[in-house]
Amino acid sequence: MITNKDLKRCSQQVFTYSAQYQAPFYGREKSIIEMQKKTAALKPGEVLIISQPLGTGKTFLVNHMISEEKIGVPRNSNFLTAKGIDENPDSMKQFPGDILIVDEVDIKTTYKKLTGGMNNLQKYLDDSEKKAVVIGDFSLKDPTLNSCLHNQQMLTDFEELDREFLRGVLMQRFQHFMSDSLDADFCLEDVIDPELINYLSPAWMKMVNSFRGVFSLLQSVVNSDRYVRFNNEKAYLEISMFKEYLADDDTFELDEEGQYEFLKILKDYLRSAFPKGTGITRGFTIDELYQLAQMGDLDIEYDDFADDILYPLAVADLLISTGIPTYNDGQFIRRPAPFVPSLKLLLSVY
Repeated sequence: MITNKDLKRCSQQVFTYSAQYQAPFYGREKSIIEMQKKTAALKPGEVLIISQPLGTGKTFLVNHMISEEKIGVPRNSNFLTAKGIDENPDSMKQFPGDILIVDEVDIKTTYKKLTGGMNNLQKYLDDSEKKAVVIGDFSLKDPTLNSCLHNQQMLTDFEELDREFLRGVLMQRFQHFMSDSLDADFCLEDVIDPELINYLSPAWMKMVNSFRGVFSLLQSVVNSDRYVRFNNEKAYLEISMFKEYLADDDTFELDEEGQYEFLKILKDYLRSAFPKGTGITRGFTIDELYQLAQMGDLDIEYDDFADDILYPLAVADLLISTGIPTYNDGQFIRRPAPFVPSLKLLLSVY
């Protein structure tokens, strides 16, 4: 039996979402097969692009491929970054082997450094006849940034974080990190409310759902003594714990009264139109969300709405962008529409 004490002691490992702990790799069989075939077939100067949302396991996949010797990159190689090769192009010469691994081509980096890094990479590939695997978010689908890399192909099979995938990962983590505490007939429902699993993996969010979003939330609740006490009682994570935690969460980091006002309007709308998140089939456009704001009597002009209301909600992890980041009129639009509710927003509503 897993006790509260057991779960709190192992929460950082079981719910890890970074390289801090060596979690076992799970699934992604299709991704592995495709990536192995495409990297083996890369010709000098060619690039394989992995373009998926932040926190979905792209770097974890590449590290797994390297550790299993499925691609020709030496183990323990320090990956290059877009920012790094923009600032120091000679760093590419130090990377071992014939296939360069370039990570963090994403919204955490300025657009100038993204394009500078990709232009430097292409020049180096032309001169050296080496190959590359480039890892980033949907920024790599921006036409201008994408065009920096001339001979490229995309990894098309990348299994999404749906309910079955999440259940498999969690089950494997418990078996790996907490085997001494498990009963012989252990199942996931012994420690986690099935309804909570459903909330953490809605079908409409699977394209952008992330391990980072799911596991950071699980860590936060388990680490709080208010919801999971350090005792020998049987551990069981209920959805009510997460709703209460988010109801008391003061880390939304919104600055303006109008942002809080729209958040209330949005919560009321989601609660009435999409009970428990059911019925959402796509992201909401700026026009749709602005119409909702107008119906709620929010006093704001359309031209200011995205920058002053929607962007801060996305930065606060209340809305998740499903669009392609682009550079327009001197501005890097990191979190474009359409938007879907985040797990934090979803659980705080219902």
